Amino acid sequence: MQTNFINQSFFRKFALTSILLPVLSLSHSMAYAAETPVNTVNATAALLSPSNEAKEHLMTKLGKLAFFSADFSQKTLDSQGELLQQGSGTLAISKPNLVNWKTITPDETLIISDGNTLWFYDPFIEQASAYSLAKSIHNTPILLLTSDEPQLWQQYNVIEQNDVAASGLRFVVMPKDESSQIKKLTLTFSETDNNAVQLSEFSFQDATGQISQISLSKFNSKTEPAATLFSFSLPEGVRLEDKR
Repeated sequence: MQTNFINQSFFRKFALTSILLPVLSLSHSMAYAAETPVNTVNATAALLSPSNEAKEHLMTKLGKLAFFSADFSQKTLDSQGELLQQGSGTLAISKPNLVNWKTITPDETLIISDGNTLWFYDPFIEQASAYSLAKSIHNTPILLLTSDEPQLWQQYNVIEQNDVAASGLRFVVMPKDESSQIKKLTLTFSETDNNAVQLSEFSFQDATGQISQISLSKFNSKTEPAATLFSFSLPEGVRLEDKR
């Protein structure tokens, strides 16, 4: 029973490290695994060079997304491509710096950014952790989705890949800081009939080669997410680990 509890607790945290790995400082982190093989994606990226034009293009596309919500499915693989974990849930983002990431399967977990604090809540072990957003944002590439701050973007290089299958664009975002645990954030956009900006996938790569791919569905950038999604109140009886 003890071993089972440890495994369940591990996988709860494991499923969320794709969002807050640098913040949570866990030993297991993620990388990108698109429909094309990992080595093919890396080889393609190696042929291209970062450019200011690519960064400006990505910032322009993200600048059109003031907010969005979506359902997601997540696959986590090891460096050999072996499937470790699958999950699903919901995601809502609103600028500036507001995030609600809820994992529903295999277990319920919650990450909320209220603009000042990053909250990580695990109801199974009745524990919540709080992290300073100001201290975390420069090391958490996913928060680039919520920020148009030029100073933040200066810390990243961007490669644009416009030969993505099924008509779309892919951007590979890499931190200039070599000590960053996340080595790549990959964003894939799909074309729509009305030329709207639609994010279809995003993923992460770290130095260990572990893999996480998040595929989005029911993408909605027309209806603003409710403000209550970005507010967290510590439930009664839940232990708080305050790391702010």
